[in-house]
Amino acid sequence: MNRFGWIAAAILATAFLAALAFTGGRGGPGLAPFTPAGLLTIPAEQVREVEVTSGDRRWYFVRGESGWRAERGTVTAGFEGRLEGAVTLLRNSGPERILTDAELAGVDVAQFGLDPPRSRVILRGSGADSFAISFGAANLLGLSRYARLDDKREIALLPGFVPEAWEQLGGAP
Repeated sequence: MNRFGWIAAAILATAFLAALAFTGGRGGPGLAPFTPAGLLTIPAEQVREVEVTSGDRRWYFVRGESGWRAERGTVTAGFEGRLEGAVTLLRNSGPERILTDAELAGVDVAQFGLDPPRSRVILRGSGADSFAISFGAANLLGLSRYARLDDKREIALLPGFVPEAWEQLGGAP
């Protein structure tokens, strides 16, 4: 390539880099704005009350102007941050898989640890909105947990860190 070709290539490369810099880069997969994929339909900032049940233990939390406070149950220091994190995970972390009615036909839900559930969480929003989910047993690999929404027949397979965040609130097993 002659001297003129190299100069033209350098100018084109510089123009391309400048165009990328001024336009913010190139679009494509993975660059879409974040959208929550979790099962919680109430925006996390609108949750006002949370009730957690695990076996015979119960916790009840209320969000006031100064933040979260425990109305029922024994909690450890720093529960407010763990509670916010648990609500956020339930809102943002989507299920790995959802078992449909057809897949569950003739199957005993007790094998998923949902009858009775290992733990249960009820969230209430600022209005009449409410959301209830039951967490069951771990899958065979132990990385995910079965869960069911109260108003649904389907069973979701959630990442294990979602129910663990709820169980750590009051020291549940």
